[in-house]
Amino acid sequence: MKNKLLTLAAALLLLAVVGKFYAQPVMAQVRAALVQDVDQPARAPFQATVPININNFNYTSVPIPAGKRLVIDYVSMSGAAQTSGSYVQPIIILSSSVAGSNALYYLGPNPSATAPGQYYMAQPMTVYADSLQVGPAFAGYTPTFLAFNVVISGHLITP
Repeated sequence: MKNKLLTLAAALLLLAVVGKFYAQPVMAQVRAALVQDVDQPARAPFQATVPININNFNYTSVPIPAGKRLVIDYVSMSGAAQTSGSYVQPIIILSSSVAGSNALYYLGPNPSATAPGQYYMAQPMTVYADSLQVGPAFAGYTPTFLAFNVVISGHLITP
């Protein structure tokens, strides 16, 4: 009887070891399926630089591939603005459209403390866009000079 109990215990121990060895990869797959980011396979990196200047004081379209939605993760801009008046605050506008709904995002870069007339800004932000345009604006006196590069970084998803 004692030999039968030892044999049964050994068999159970062997099954436990083998089961743990084979169960780990299966459990890892189950955990991954439970926390999987559902749009991860559809993501594609995106970045574009949009030049804005006083001679092109219009909205500039940012090309987004058909059937994709742009998710902006980060915006950076640098440039210069001058006026014959006492001050000017350049503003960059992102005009976004998602499923027929439009929104405007106003970004006012900070002036440089050491280089008058120079403006810089970089920040994370989340904006969704089926179509996107970037345009200039200003507050204060009319600029006699304005030139900016707006860098948009994000990813494309399938809506």
